[in-house]
Amino acid sequence: MKNNYTTIVGNQPISFDLHESIQIGPVIASANSNKSISFPYATCNSEQNLQDMLNSPNFQGTNILAPENLFKKYIFFNEVTCLPSFPGIKTLDIDPEKCSPQCLSLMLGVYLKPKILFLLGYDLLNPIEFTRLKSIAISNPDIRFAYICNPPVTKRLEKIDNCFCDTYIKYQEVIDARK
Repeated sequence: MKNNYTTIVGNQPISFDLHESIQIGPVIASANSNKSISFPYATCNSEQNLQDMLNSPNFQGTNILAPENLFKKYIFFNEVTCLPSFPGIKTLDIDPEKCSPQCLSLMLGVYLKPKILFLLGYDLLNPIEFTRLKSIAISNPDIRFAYICNPPVTKRLEKIDNCFCDTYIKYQEVIDARK
Protein backbone atom coordinates (compact mmCIF):
# COMPACT_ATOMS: atom_id res chain seq x y z
CA MET A 1 0.00 0.00 0.00
CA LYS A 2 1.71 3.21 -1.20
CA ASN A 3 0.32 6.56 -0.06
CA ASN A 4 1.77 10.03 -0.05
CA TYR A 5 0.62 10.59 3.53
CA THR A 6 0.23 8.50 6.67
CA THR A 7 -0.98 9.86 10.01
CA ILE A 8 0.22 8.49 13.35
CA VAL A 9 -1.77 9.30 16.50
CA GLY A 10 0.54 9.03 19.50
CA ASN A 11 -0.05 8.53 23.21
CA GLN A 12 -1.08 12.13 23.98
CA PRO A 13 -4.75 13.13 23.81
CA ILE A 14 -5.72 15.18 20.78
CA SER A 15 -8.78 17.21 19.92
CA PHE A 16 -8.93 17.07 16.15
CA ASP A 17 -11.53 15.45 13.89
CA LEU A 18 -9.59 12.59 12.34
CA HIS A 19 -12.46 11.34 10.18
CA GLU A 20 -11.27 13.52 7.31
CA SER A 21 -7.65 12.41 7.77
CA ILE A 22 -8.51 9.04 6.26
CA GLN A 23 -8.99 10.83 2.90
CA ILE A 24 -5.24 11.52 2.62
CA GLY A 25 -3.98 8.09 3.72
CA PRO A 26 -3.87 5.55 6.52
CA VAL A 27 -4.41 6.70 10.12
CA ILE A 28 -2.71 4.56 12.77
CA ALA A 29 -3.59 4.73 16.47
CA SER A 30 -1.14 3.99 19.25
CA ALA A 31 -2.95 1.44 21.43
CA ASN A 32 -6.02 2.74 23.24
CA SER A 33 -4.84 6.24 24.25
CA ASN A 34 -7.41 8.03 22.11
CA LYS A 35 -10.19 5.46 22.30
CA SER A 36 -12.95 8.02 21.81
CA ILE A 37 -11.96 8.09 18.13
CA SER A 38 -12.43 5.32 15.53
CA PHE A 39 -9.33 4.30 13.59
CA PRO A 40 -8.71 2.09 10.56
CA TYR A 41 -5.45 0.79 12.10
CA ALA A 42 -3.98 0.55 15.60
CA THR A 43 -0.86 -0.97 17.12
CA CYS A 44 -0.67 -2.71 20.44
CA ASN A 45 1.92 -4.75 22.33
CA SER A 46 0.30 -5.35 25.71
CA GLU A 47 -2.36 -7.92 26.41
CA GLN A 48 -4.26 -5.54 28.71
CA ASN A 49 -4.49 -2.85 26.00
CA LEU A 50 -5.43 -5.41 23.39
CA GLN A 51 -8.28 -6.78 25.51
CA ASP A 52 -9.49 -3.23 26.18
CA MET A 53 -9.38 -2.43 22.48
CA LEU A 54 -11.25 -5.62 21.53
CA ASN A 55 -13.99 -4.72 24.03
CA SER A 56 -14.20 -1.05 23.03
CA PRO A 57 -16.95 -0.11 20.53
CA ASN A 58 -14.69 2.46 18.88
CA PHE A 59 -12.16 -0.22 17.91
CA GLN A 60 -14.73 -2.47 16.21
CA GLY A 61 -13.68 -2.62 12.59
CA THR A 62 -10.15 -1.47 13.45
CA ASN A 63 -7.29 -3.59 12.18
CA ILE A 64 -5.20 -4.06 15.36
CA LEU A 65 -1.59 -4.98 14.65
CA ALA A 66 0.34 -6.77 17.40
CA PRO A 67 3.79 -8.40 17.71
CA GLU A 68 3.92 -12.09 16.81
CA ASN A 69 3.80 -13.49 20.39
CA LEU A 70 0.67 -11.48 21.24
CA PHE A 71 -0.89 -12.17 17.84
CA LYS A 72 -0.53 -15.93 18.39
CA LYS A 73 -2.63 -15.67 21.57
CA TYR A 74 -5.40 -13.78 19.72
CA ILE A 75 -5.18 -15.42 16.31
CA PHE A 76 -8.90 -16.27 16.31
CA PHE A 77 -9.96 -12.61 16.59
CA ASN A 78 -10.58 -11.17 13.13
CA GLU A 79 -9.49 -7.68 14.22
CA VAL A 80 -6.00 -8.81 15.31
CA THR A 81 -3.22 -9.02 12.72
CA CYS A 82 0.48 -9.75 13.11
CA LEU A 83 2.81 -6.78 12.70
CA PRO A 84 5.15 -7.11 9.75
CA SER A 85 8.84 -7.63 10.40
CA PHE A 86 10.49 -4.23 10.21
CA PRO A 87 13.72 -4.07 8.23
CA GLY A 88 16.64 -2.62 10.16
CA ILE A 89 14.94 -2.87 13.56
CA LYS A 90 17.89 -4.71 15.11
CA THR A 91 20.24 -1.82 14.31
CA LEU A 92 17.87 0.61 16.06
CA ASP A 93 17.78 -1.57 19.21
CA ILE A 94 13.96 -1.50 19.40
CA ASP A 95 12.01 -4.52 20.62
CA PRO A 96 8.44 -4.48 19.22
CA GLU A 97 7.20 -6.35 22.29
CA LYS A 98 8.66 -3.87 24.78
CA CYS A 99 8.62 -0.47 23.08
CA SER A 100 5.72 1.96 23.39
CA PRO A 101 2.64 1.62 21.18
CA GLN A 102 3.43 5.00 19.59
CA CYS A 103 6.88 3.71 18.60
CA LEU A 104 5.18 0.65 17.06
CA SER A 105 2.83 2.98 15.16
CA LEU A 106 5.78 5.03 13.98
CA MET A 107 7.58 1.91 12.69
CA LEU A 108 4.41 0.73 10.95
CA GLY A 109 4.01 4.18 9.38
CA VAL A 110 7.59 4.06 8.08
CA TYR A 111 6.99 0.52 6.78
CA LEU A 112 4.19 1.93 4.57
CA LYS A 113 6.77 4.28 2.94
CA PRO A 114 4.75 7.51 2.67
CA LYS A 115 6.29 10.76 1.45
CA ILE A 116 5.15 12.53 4.63
CA LEU A 117 4.41 10.94 7.99
CA PHE A 118 2.22 13.17 10.17
CA LEU A 119 2.64 12.77 13.94
CA LEU A 120 -0.35 13.94 16.00
CA GLY A 121 -0.40 13.65 19.79
CA TYR A 122 3.12 12.22 19.68
CA ASP A 123 5.02 12.41 22.97
CA LEU A 124 8.28 14.27 22.27
CA LEU A 125 8.93 15.09 25.93
CA ASN A 126 9.78 11.51 26.81
CA PRO A 127 13.55 11.22 26.15
CA ILE A 128 13.32 7.56 25.05
CA GLU A 129 10.51 8.33 22.60
CA PHE A 130 12.35 11.35 21.23
CA THR A 131 15.56 9.36 20.75
CA ARG A 132 13.68 6.59 18.95
CA LEU A 133 11.88 9.07 16.71
CA LYS A 134 15.21 10.69 15.90
CA SER A 135 16.86 7.33 15.10
CA ILE A 136 13.97 6.18 12.93
CA ALA A 137 13.83 9.52 11.08
CA ILE A 138 17.58 9.58 10.43
CA SER A 139 17.54 6.00 9.12
CA ASN A 140 14.65 6.86 6.74
CA PRO A 141 15.81 10.02 4.94
CA ASP A 142 13.29 9.62 2.09
CA ILE A 143 10.34 10.15 4.46
CA ARG A 144 9.52 13.59 5.88
CA PHE A 145 8.30 13.51 9.49
CA ALA A 146 5.81 16.29 10.29
CA TYR A 147 5.13 16.81 13.99
CA ILE A 148 1.72 18.50 14.21
CA CYS A 149 0.97 20.64 17.26
CA ASN A 150 -0.74 23.81 18.41
CA PRO A 151 1.34 27.00 18.47
CA PRO A 152 3.94 27.64 19.64
CA VAL A 153 5.72 25.03 17.55
CA THR A 154 8.56 23.06 19.09
CA LYS A 155 12.18 23.59 18.08
CA ARG A 156 13.29 20.07 19.15
CA LEU A 157 13.18 18.69 15.60
CA GLU A 158 15.11 21.46 13.85
CA LYS A 159 18.42 19.56 13.80
CA ILE A 160 16.94 16.54 12.02
CA ASP A 161 16.97 17.20 8.27
CA ASN A 162 13.78 15.31 7.38
CA CYS A 163 11.72 16.45 10.41
CA PHE A 164 9.68 19.60 10.83
CA CYS A 165 6.98 20.97 13.06
CA ASP A 166 3.74 22.43 11.80
CA THR A 167 0.29 23.39 13.06
CA TYR A 168 -3.08 21.68 12.87
CA ILE A 169 -4.15 24.50 10.52
CA LYS A 170 -1.51 23.44 7.95
CA TYR A 171 -2.47 19.79 8.44
CA GLN A 172 -6.12 20.67 7.75
CA GLU A 173 -5.01 22.51 4.59
CA VAL A 174 -3.39 19.29 3.31
CA ILE A 175 -6.65 17.43 3.99
CA ASP A 176 -8.78 20.16 2.36
CA ALA A 177 -6.57 20.14 -0.75
CA ARG A 178 -7.50 16.45 -1.28
CA LYS A 179 -11.28 17.07 -1.21
